[in-house]
Amino acid sequence: MRVPILVGLVAALLAGLPSTRLGAASTTTEAADLAGLVAAAERICEVQVLETRSARLPDGVIETRYLVSTISPLKGAAAAIEEICMPGGEVAGRGLLLPGLPRMHTGQRAILFLTAPSAQRGWRMPIGLGAGAYEVILDPASGAARVIGMDAEGADARVLEHEAFIAKIQAEVERQRDAR
Repeated sequence: MRVPILVGLVAALLAGLPSTRLGAASTTTEAADLAGLVAAAERICEVQVLETRSARLPDGVIETRYLVSTISPLKGAAAAIEEICMPGGEVAGRGLLLPGLPRMHTGQRAILFLTAPSAQRGWRMPIGLGAGAYEVILDPASGAARVIGMDAEGADARVLEHEAFIAKIQAEVERQRDAR
């Protein structure tokens, strides 16, 4: 009985994702990829994860609730502190894992390109799953920040300079706003 529910959930999630073609093999900031992320995202923000909680909903679906503090809103309105819910997680030894969907942890800093909330559950998903989520890593010695895509693995991981990446996002948001 769990398999049809999982298949239905995955199908529903994929149906709700934008059809913009994004490179899933590696994270880049080339104009086409960044333009697609910005165009498809309802909200873009840099956040600090304050708390993570997984919950089993009455219908048995598991979701993870991230309490985040917005460091920098880059597109769309963002509250100073808000909860972002995504499918998946683990509750009482039962889990739901959606391949490609990044999992965040308390204390983590991230730049997220998010969808509008889903109609049924209010879930906000990163655009293209991991393609729309970047981890911000701070160097404790120098204080410098760098960014790495949460969809990148091993040799595909591309480290970006934080301030330059933020500037590219802001420029693309402005370019798209002016093009309307």
